[in-house]
Amino acid sequence: MQYHFRTLNYLGSKLRLLNFIEENVRKVTPDGAGVCDLFAGSGCVSYCLSHLYPVVACDIQAYSATICNALLQKNDFDLPTIESIICATKSDEASKLQKCFASLIELEENAITNKDLITLTDILEHGSVEAYDLADGKSSLTFLLVQACKNLRNSNLWNEKSLISRYYGGVFFSYRQAVYMDILLDIINRKENAKYKDTLLAALLSTASDMADTVGKHFAQPIKARDSKGKIKVTVYNKAVKDKTIDAVSLYKEWLLKYIALPKGDFNNTAVQCDYMQCLQTLPDSVKTVYADPPYTRDHYSRFYHVLETMVLRDSPELSTVNIHGVTQISNGLYRKDRHQSPFCIRSQAPDAFDKMFSTIAKSNRNLLLSYSPYDESKKTHPRVVTIQQLVSSAKKHFTNVEIVSAGQFSHNKLNSTEHFLEASDEAEILIVCTNN
Repeated sequence: MQYHFRTLNYLGSKLRLLNFIEENVRKVTPDGAGVCDLFAGSGCVSYCLSHLYPVVACDIQAYSATICNALLQKNDFDLPTIESIICATKSDEASKLQKCFASLIELEENAITNKDLITLTDILEHGSVEAYDLADGKSSLTFLLVQACKNLRNSNLWNEKSLISRYYGGVFFSYRQAVYMDILLDIINRKENAKYKDTLLAALLSTASDMADTVGKHFAQPIKARDSKGKIKVTVYNKAVKDKTIDAVSLYKEWLLKYIALPKGDFNNTAVQCDYMQCLQTLPDSVKTVYADPPYTRDHYSRFYHVLETMVLRDSPELSTVNIHGVTQISNGLYRKDRHQSPFCIRSQAPDAFDKMFSTIAKSNRNLLLSYSPYDESKKTHPRVVTIQQLVSSAKKHFTNVEIVSAGQFSHNKLNSTEHFLEASDEAEILIVCTNN
């Protein structure tokens, strides 16, 4: 039986490679031993392997630990709990937040109905209430944004209860969707739901990923509403109709039922949120194989999932800024100022990071399966910060056996808009298998 499950629209997802990964993990892992998924991301590898081995899923991002816990841990979720959560979204308390955003919700939905590209563009470019409050910018939305700020403060909702609505409403989600996400987050974080929190929250993360009004369903940046000449693109409307009209509560219920129905393995599994080296240094002796899929390009993964991280942390993050023509302004992507920057994405730091990883795994007498997507220099993909040759050379300093295994021809999903199309390499995904046997 195949245990394949997609949780997110994920950059470089290994979902289509699970059989290949599983086959090669089996070859080097003794019966009864454990496996570590060192950069667990969306959790698909951890979930697949958890039916064969005890798994330690590790990632430095909080959203990943939440999803992996939901995938790996057994629970006795009951259907009445689901119905009580859905009913709570219609409570009087929930309606308070809706009232604060009522004018913005009406404006956006009328713009979609009337195919008002100008208003939809203003919402994409200037719709964040939090960004407006910080920068006091000017747009056709100014009056309604000011009104929303006053409503939230007068209702004592300028806090975590309005987090997604304030930061990302209008930009990454419709205002109505963002409001319902905040309502659901508030319900999920109640004491009576603590037992099911990871499953409840993971389902909302999957919902957010599916609803995102972006190219590629990620959060690296909002839709660019205008072309190089300043003309509004028709895709602004097409995407709004497709994405912003999704019913958030109905989709959430669908995802929650999917998570609850997932068959779980019989092993004791663990999901940890920490740095890769901290994880390697604290792994139990029973773990004999490490599967690692670190990032290889300058694209820090945290930029693609920062909204999901904020949903889990629920901490009202400081937004990063950029300097354009001498003017400091909030980043278009509304990024967290403290978002993680991986050493594997930095050319000057990556070789040392890989060497430390190789050394630590080898010294603990564990096997390593390292995923790598080759770079085709004839195409426009972002160059890898390290080459296969560099990786193999470094690995051979620490392991007696280093073998390259190919998955055959395979291309990852292409996540970029057409005007900035970075074509995926048609070269095969490979595993660098390192052992000391």
